[in-house]
Amino acid sequence: MLSQHAKPNNVNLPNRHFLALQKGQESALTHYMKTHGSALRFFAFQFLRDKALAEEVVSDAFVKLWQGRSKLKSESSIQAFLYISTKNACLDECKKTRPKLVHDPAMLNEIISPTDNILHHMIHVELIQLLVAQVNRLPAQQADVFKLTYFEELETEEISQRLGISTNGVYFARSKALSRIRKTMRRTALKHLRLLAALPLFYSLFGSG
Repeated sequence: MLSQHAKPNNVNLPNRHFLALQKGQESALTHYMKTHGSALRFFAFQFLRDKALAEEVVSDAFVKLWQGRSKLKSESSIQAFLYISTKNACLDECKKTRPKLVHDPAMLNEIISPTDNILHHMIHVELIQLLVAQVNRLPAQQADVFKLTYFEELETEEISQRLGISTNGVYFARSKALSRIRKTMRRTALKHLRLLAALPLFYSLFGSG
């Protein structure tokens, strides 16, 4: 039994990775790149439709995180910082490379979302992280087919040519991947189910029975 004056351990103590980041330890930056990188690259790709550019934008976001690490107040602010940096960079790139965007209110509003809507987008990123983690646990061919289908949005014929397998092989691998991902995501993403209808990718994958 704890004494009356005993203090609970690890209550509101900063995460060790966060402390290491503030001290300028590159291993901490590597940790956050592994934790948030895949989801942020996917998020950026949704706007830019350019894999190389999405990777560049996300890399820049981590550079900014590193440069501004001393200003961070808590670990919870890291994800928001990365999301906002990535979103703003996507908007800048779209204005430069896709000038017609400024005449497309629907697309522009999708990128320039109000700051008070950031929780929704952060949960979006968390769901993507869950999805990426589960995809990476699939057998290699199933994972490749899933990524090319839903992350790069290639057609079945294109995937068949890219991977050197038949179209039937693509259909089979995709079906097996979806079945496994659905089962896992319905368990691990249960607390976020109310938001799935607002996230097109997840709704298309998990919205039906």
